Amino acid sequence: MIKGKKTRIRPLEADDLEQLYLWYSDPAFVLAVSGGWPQASFLRRDEIAARFYDEDPNRHAILNSEDELIGTIGFDLMNPSARSARLFLGLGRPENWGRGLGTDALITFCRYLFAQWNFRRLTAETWEGNSRAAACYRRAGFVQEGVLREAYYTEGAYRDGLIFALLKKEFGRDLHFAADAIE
Repeated sequence: MIKGKKTRIRPLEADDLEQLYLWYSDPAFVLAVSGGWPQASFLRRDEIAARFYDEDPNRHAILNSEDELIGTIGFDLMNPSARSARLFLGLGRPENWGRGLGTDALITFCRYLFAQWNFRRLTAETWEGNSRAAACYRRAGFVQEGVLREAYYTEGAYRDGLIFALLKKEFGRDLHFAADAIE
């Protein structure tokens, strides 16, 4: 388990499946994490299990201080020679949004990936209407590098995608990895 100031990160467990299904059945959550409503809202439990447990081994659970599942975080598009990967994160319930939990989980996970996986570059992407995600990435030190013009179709219109990146050498000293953060 990886400890942050407000959150903890652990591997997904079979008991998490029901909560994941409920989140991915909620159009507001799907819109926030992917801009892809309604398609992702119609995933069956077996599709979520296959995607998150079998096809996506680098997705992890985010827990709050009471050890309740509040979201997921992970990475994909790993490029070993460039030592880079793309991050993704989502908090399931609106009552957890805007409380710094996503930022804490993101900083904690970046610290872990830079120190233990030896990544040197991490990227993240969202759509232009997702101001919470963009703010979260910026608070964690990510810099917007580019725009994918009209890359998302959401809310009845084509929207630009925003590309953010964080380099290991830019990661703040106050965010420095602590060896005791991993249990």
